[in-house]
Amino acid sequence: MKRLDDSTLEVIAETICGGGEGAGGGYESPGPYRSKSQIHDFFRRAGVEPQGTSSTRKWFVLESLQALNGTRDLDSVLRRLGSPKEYRADSDMTQKIIDYLNQVLQVEGLEIALVGVDAQVRERTATASPPRPEGKPMEAAPEFNRLVHDSSLAFILAFRWDEAQRCARASAYLSAVVMMGSVLEGVLLHKVEQDFKTANQAKSSPRDREGKPRPIQEWSLASLIDVAHEVRWLQGDVKRFSHALRESRNMVHPYVERVQGDRPDEHTCAICWQVVRAAVADLLEMD
Repeated sequence: MKRLDDSTLEVIAETICGGGEGAGGGYESPGPYRSKSQIHDFFRRAGVEPQGTSSTRKWFVLESLQALNGTRDLDSVLRRLGSPKEYRADSDMTQKIIDYLNQVLQVEGLEIALVGVDAQVRERTATASPPRPEGKPMEAAPEFNRLVHDSSLAFILAFRWDEAQRCARASAYLSAVVMMGSVLEGVLLHKVEQDFKTANQAKSSPRDREGKPRPIQEWSLASLIDVAHEVRWLQGDVKRFSHALRESRNMVHPYVERVQGDRPDEHTCAICWQVVRAAVADLLEMD
């Protein structure tokens, strides 16, 4: 099978992860939500061994697809993804998923088609995808009331979750990243407040010159991320990318932007969105 563009693989990865309800929410694809174990089962049904190493669902799938890119195994994954056998013969669901995938596969000169009850990947004339409708609904906020015990804080986080998306849609990418960083900081700060004893025992917890724990008000986002990873609230890859989000968020300070010489763009914004989603999902999965 021909090699596919990374952006195409990303859509396929999100479709495998699914758009239904689950910890941290699903993606925009029409298929059912798949947990990490269900994703492993999906690859098994496709006859393919996943090769991802990330603890986050989407990045695990995307790493696996990148390893399979250009091979027959990727063809097997696509055929299973478009097979009615994967959806208990639900013809409506099957067709929605095929139509969704074909919107992005058409730029690759490919399409998925059903021949009887079997899905096949075949060549077609490459064309551009139609523009996305402007009125597309925003991604619903996670269940922040499961993460925070303060209803007013849960409301604030949900508002900022939506505000980040509104900013991104308006191409206000720096503002969007600042909102995303505030959501990450809000959930981690509350987690530390609720289990301060555990957080303070971490080697990376901030301390003064005398070695005494600093009050929670003096904790930086960097410390919150490091401690959350050390006490196993965040996975390792989420920690690394959370620091990247933090660095982009810090450009809220004009001096930082002047020193770095750039600012978040559409692609930076998209990456940061995946980071905050992954961090919230990690914390929700602990609940």
